[in-house]
Amino acid sequence: MSVDLSAAITTFVSESKELLADMENSLLDMEASDAGADQEETINAIFRAIHTIKGSAGLFGFDYVVSLTHIAETVLDDVRNGNREMSKPLLSLYLETGDLCEELILLAASDNEPSAHQLTQLAALSGQFSEFIDDAALPQDNIATSDIHMQPQNGIWFICFVPNENVLRNGLDPFPFIHFLNNEVTELEVATNVIPLNAQTPYDPESCYLAFLMLFRTSQNKEAIEEIFEFIKNDAVIEILPPAQCSYDAIQACARYFPEPSQFQSTLSQLTQSLLPKESPASALDDNPITSPKDKKKNKVHSSKTLRVEAMKLDRLIDQVGEMVITGARTNLLAHETGNETLIEAMALLERLVENIRDSSLKLRMVQIGETFNKFKRVVRDVSDELGKEVELNIIGADTELDKTFVEKVSDPLMHIIRNAIDHGIETPDERVAAGKPACGQLTLKAYHDSGSIVIEIQDDGQGLDQSKILARAIENGLISAEHSLQDKEINLLIFEPGFSTAAAVTSISGRGVGMDVVKRNVESLRGSVEVDSTKGLGSKIIIRLPLTLSIIDGFMFTVGDEDYVIPLDTVVECLELHEVVSESDIQDKNYINLRTEVLPFIRLRSLFGIEQQIEHTKESLVIVQFGTLRAGLVVDSLQGEFQTVVKPLGRLFEGLKCISGATILGSGKVAIILDVSALIRTAITMYEQLELKH
Repeated sequence: MSVDLSAAITTFVSESKELLADMENSLLDMEASDAGADQEETINAIFRAIHTIKGSAGLFGFDYVVSLTHIAETVLDDVRNGNREMSKPLLSLYLETGDLCEELILLAASDNEPSAHQLTQLAALSGQFSEFIDDAALPQDNIATSDIHMQPQNGIWFICFVPNENVLRNGLDPFPFIHFLNNEVTELEVATNVIPLNAQTPYDPESCYLAFLMLFRTSQNKEAIEEIFEFIKNDAVIEILPPAQCSYDAIQACARYFPEPSQFQSTLSQLTQSLLPKESPASALDDNPITSPKDKKKNKVHSSKTLRVEAMKLDRLIDQVGEMVITGARTNLLAHETGNETLIEAMALLERLVENIRDSSLKLRMVQIGETFNKFKRVVRDVSDELGKEVELNIIGADTELDKTFVEKVSDPLMHIIRNAIDHGIETPDERVAAGKPACGQLTLKAYHDSGSIVIEIQDDGQGLDQSKILARAIENGLISAEHSLQDKEINLLIFEPGFSTAAAVTSISGRGVGMDVVKRNVESLRGSVEVDSTKGLGSKIIIRLPLTLSIIDGFMFTVGDEDYVIPLDTVVECLELHEVVSESDIQDKNYINLRTEVLPFIRLRSLFGIEQQIEHTKESLVIVQFGTLRAGLVVDSLQGEFQTVVKPLGRLFEGLKCISGATILGSGKVAIILDVSALIRTAITMYEQLELKH
């Protein structure tokens, strides 16, 4: 019977990526910090990652991965034993190994062979690792094969390996694990037990009816043997007894793990009896309480703290919760139309429960941004080395959570910003010292929540933006005319224009003007905004603001004309009656008011949407909204209040429309437009500034 391993391989690829990412972060942390007590544990963690990948890859026959990880593991074991230091060249070698290992895993998982270039890389890395291996170790460490036998030690090991009934259904085959163990140990003996079938237990080809007892010799430690079975440990009972623990009593106690304990002795008799320990007079197995396999499985379930779920399943759940919110709003509206108080109260309770389910569902998709930030440690290291600069990356707010969709889409913009900050912003060590700065530049990634948004700041202490140079290049490229007058913030934003670059020459890092425009486009596609704050000689700060989620939000609804509109509730500061704040004559031909000694630009949505008919001043309401540090007022006809909003994307026909970010379906079945608050505020401020220039 052939077993479909596709699910298991997918899991292996996912876990290997995590292990390689952790390994890379550990190596970079080790390089950045001084050697200390923590370094030993870090090296052990890296060793475990490499060994786990090697063991799992061996199960699937990924020989290139096994070859690379084996020689890397051999050298690292030398470091772990204190025979060699983790020098910078060796550390760089492990970083390159991690990169190539990931490529080889992805190729093997998709059933493809490495390219000639990758094979050349593999040979080069293997050759470099060989230089770190003592001559005496070379004969026994041949990287050309994954069939590696360690020198045996005195003593017999014993393993009781009992896969559970569903192991085959879960895409795992016990045989490759035993096969890989055979490659790692010597003198392996395997005794197999088959559960007898009868009329009451008919044969199921997808069920496992096997249990195994094994004897062998090895020079490896118990941890290394355990990691061979790492991939199947949640789908089997595995009891490993090294020579020091391999007593008669301990072996007999393994009978409890067999589906039929009475068959344990007959299975044990298949092994070489002279190698098994003898019963001592003081043996008393009955004195030891024996827990059932069922109890053992129960303990394993409680120890599990995480559960892997496909992102597609979560997306489907969020979509269904969204439909439930829409249907709930419709049902609530119908309940109010009946006038039945009992039904209305029941619907109010149901609405609260739906809101709790919505919040819990959205939290499932929230992930910490620290994982994304950590990926840039390697980018900062490689780019700064290439440019001959010293740069230290500081991460603040790594535990800040945001929607998984944002994590995937914000990574690329951050990459461009960081590379540009190192290339254009931070000076060389000599230039920094001459300017009275420390030789090592500082680059800070910071994330935090603010006013219902997530804010990501990228700040450097470099030379800042040269606005005169930016302005000159913008005029040269025809982006603006020489007569055009721009404020400082507007000049800073020119760096996001397509094709714009102040670099004198094109390099492998920057200069083509195709990076920063991608940043702006990607951020705005997520309903976010980008700001730039820079001081010449002191550095720059780029601020990215994103909404917390793209799917379901708490909205605030109001009416303009005959249509309903929604904005995110988190952006609403307060609501006022317009006539109570300002008289009609005071705002004639004006688009700002003096609110509590503060100048507040506002925009009439009737005018923005082209509704010619006006309503009485006493009926208008003013909704004050804030996005980041900017505030503005929205003049609307009437207020409808809070509203659970399921965001529906608009089609391509509406892509070019400013101030509109989506739509939602109301309980009545009508469609309400969701407005882009940041775009509305910018529009109001622009109109105010233009009016000021006229006066």
